[in-house]
Amino acid sequence: MNERKKRVAVPGEKLGVEEEFIPGEGVYVEGGGLYSSTLGALIIDANSRKVGVSPYAKVAVPEIGDIVEGVVVGPMREDSTVVEILRIRGKRSLKGVFTGILHVSQAARSYVDTIFDAVGLNDWVLAKVVTDWPPYQLSTADEGLGVIYATCPKCGDELILKRGRLFCARDKTFERRKVSIHYLLKEGSYVSKDNKRG
Repeated sequence: MNERKKRVAVPGEKLGVEEEFIPGEGVYVEGGGLYSSTLGALIIDANSRKVGVSPYAKVAVPEIGDIVEGVVVGPMREDSTVVEILRIRGKRSLKGVFTGILHVSQAARSYVDTIFDAVGLNDWVLAKVVTDWPPYQLSTADEGLGVIYATCPKCGDELILKRGRLFCARDKTFERRKVSIHYLLKEGSYVSKDNKRG
């Protein structure tokens, strides 16, 4: 095998095009170009026409199937929003900032009209990674996934899970969300800031 380590590759660096090479480990495809997904040694196998990047240090990065926790940071559009990925369940801490995109078609198993019916700005969510390149495509469609913490968009108070929906005790209103079974504040177990049980 005619393999050689040519030089250092940095994340996001263009390494070639699909017509020229087959992507290997540490490489993602975007718009026909091949890009490094990690910091490491560039490896080009001339015989198989394969390009890869061998990471210098194994760092935790989102991978397909990972369950991640993140915050909806926006911008929020009718069909999608941006989520800042904060941690991967069951893995080491993340090194650096990772972003994901939650599309309305990936928000729930049933039909969701707009992303505003599934998540709100600054909501904490549990989501599954469905692509292995940044920005990572996310899904909250599975039963255990969705919003795990939210605040009222009107007054800023914490929303309580009440009869399967998110409720603002101050405004006496319900908010629409795709709620996870792991939602943190549940009716009967929640104590408000002024020590009243919710």
